[in-house]
Amino acid sequence: MIIALVMAGGKGLRLKSDIEKPLYPLNDKPLMSYVLDNINESELIEKTVVAVSPNAPNTKEFLINDLHFSSFDSSFYDSDKNNYYLDTLGKGFVEDLSKILEVFESRSKDDILIFINADLPLVSADILDEILNYYLSQDKPALSVSVPVEIFDEYGVNYSYEFNGNVPSGINILRSENVVQDEQLLIISRYELIFNVNTIETAILTNKFL
Repeated sequence: MIIALVMAGGKGLRLKSDIEKPLYPLNDKPLMSYVLDNINESELIEKTVVAVSPNAPNTKEFLINDLHFSSFDSSFYDSDKNNYYLDTLGKGFVEDLSKILEVFESRSKDDILIFINADLPLVSADILDEILNYYLSQDKPALSVSVPVEIFDEYGVNYSYEFNGNVPSGINILRSENVVQDEQLLIISRYELIFNVNTIETAILTNKFL
């Protein structure tokens, strides 16, 4: 099964807003809703799980009350429902990732998990499917997606880290095993992948493309 894991449990301190980052409004629509809508339009993704944490309690309430997400439990694989939330401790990306992989591994080691940050509103279903199709065409269990720094420079978007001229996009694919996995790197020159809404400045830039 191909499952989208939306990471929505961070503190989002750089945005400097009283509103939790996944709920930060862009054109009067919560940031995370753009991501979820794009995932729902994918032809390959079968279910969606949003990782929440005590850092963002309103995000969890939004998923339950407004979007009618269900709590991840043992019925996940047998249910007709497609949208779930999963509680994590919110201690950091690595810790939350390990917890998520542990939960899925206890049920199946054969799932394909595509991780996407909740602050990537421009990544369309077509791009997600392009990434997944590339992953399915090669034999390594993990895939990381990066964007050349030239794309960031072209659009005037800042980045905090680069390696060999490429910037991590916030999208990764792993098998549902809590182990170190051999990884393939995919470099994509798509501007939609560079708009991580972490700051007010990036939010203003992103609004122009919505």
